[in-house]
Amino acid sequence: MEKERARTTLRVKRPGPVEPGGFAPVVDGVVLPHHPFDPTAPAISRDKPLIVGWNEDEYTYVAWANKDTSGFGLDDAGLRAKLEPRFGADAPRIVDTYRRSRPSASATALYVEIESFTMMGLGSIEIAEKKSAQRGAPAFVYNLGYKSGEKVPGTDFPMGTPHAMDIGLKFNNVTPSTFLMGSRPERLTASLNMAELWATFARTGRPGAVGQPAWPAYDLTRRATMRIDVACEVMEDRNRAEREMWTQLGFLGA
Repeated sequence: MEKERARTTLRVKRPGPVEPGGFAPVVDGVVLPHHPFDPTAPAISRDKPLIVGWNEDEYTYVAWANKDTSGFGLDDAGLRAKLEPRFGADAPRIVDTYRRSRPSASATALYVEIESFTMMGLGSIEIAEKKSAQRGAPAFVYNLGYKSGEKVPGTDFPMGTPHAMDIGLKFNNVTPSTFLMGSRPERLTASLNMAELWATFARTGRPGAVGQPAWPAYDLTRRATMRIDVACEVMEDRNRAEREMWTQLGFLGA
């Protein structure tokens, strides 16, 4: 089925040669008979709460680490050309959907958003939705939104919230500053927020931080997401039009 060919959100590897740098569970049919969240959330963790989410600009670090700046400085034609090898005839619809929801964004910004979301966001949402549908312990979804203030080396594009920035923040380990974190003093507050949310979750099963809004559990009605920054914000069904498009294309849903 076309939908099955399209689905890549719950990334797994089938038995065979290990791919250099690959990072995904290997479904061997014995030790791991199927992906833990395919077709449903795992029964073994039904009563265990979960935090899942992603950084808003995951792709910027990946591009830098792979020495690939071809995604920066795009125009609209270049954006479509970058997406077509992966999404084929669906590429124009993807671009049009993101353009409508982000009318002032550059083509490069749209590309970074699409790459970041398909890399980490789609899988995070699918896990949260399956965990919620299980009607056991809650799932809590986040987007890390604090911006480093740095540029992707060799470009004028902001690093934003790159992949791996969350590690230092959630362990409240941001001094001295790092290349990914940047040196803005606001990082100390963002880190305090994220570390307290995680520590409170570990202690009580529900994340919380003093002076920040209550973090609702994810459900299939509100689809609440906590955007973590210097001032945190609860966002309901964030980027709904984009989520609905990915569902219609077969990248989300049962």
